[in-house]
Amino acid sequence: MKYLQENVSIANIVTSYTLNSKLDRNLIKENFKFIKYPKSFSGGILKYCEGCLLIFDSGKINVTGVQNIVTSMLLVDRFCSKYPSNISYSTFKIVNITVCAKIIGDFDYEALLRHPGSSYEPELFPGIHLKLDESKVIFIIFRSGKVIITGLKELSSIWHYCDEFDYNIRLKSI
Repeated sequence: MKYLQENVSIANIVTSYTLNSKLDRNLIKENFKFIKYPKSFSGGILKYCEGCLLIFDSGKINVTGVQNIVTSMLLVDRFCSKYPSNISYSTFKIVNITVCAKIIGDFDYEALLRHPGSSYEPELFPGIHLKLDESKVIFIIFRSGKVIITGLKELSSIWHYCDEFDYNIRLKSI
């Protein structure tokens, strides 16, 4: 039995798009009545039920709060179709994927604390931060067995890191 792969779900995908043109903030405000431009942020925030667009005058759009790439693309296409000039995205990349899972079976939380890639500061945060390699992928493990994996860049890497976790926690002595 594997610890994580049987109950993995994507919690959030952050994507970044570069449009083929710079954007006019006044045109955006006219055509998107619900956009907000907070003083503490250099772009606009446009919230939809499916996710949130962070829109910058430079022609960059970041999408967050979606669970799949298709929804991300649909939100950017929706924005582009409603913008008064003919725009589209020219490049796209995944910035971060966050995955949630629950450890199946027993695990030794105290042994995780001794893992060379772990850090734990209970006064600041109730979970163990665990790095298994030199990548930016971090596992956050709670006593309840909930695991959050963040820092992923490709959907296909989800299963690789679940396997890495299984190997390091269950098969390899910590």
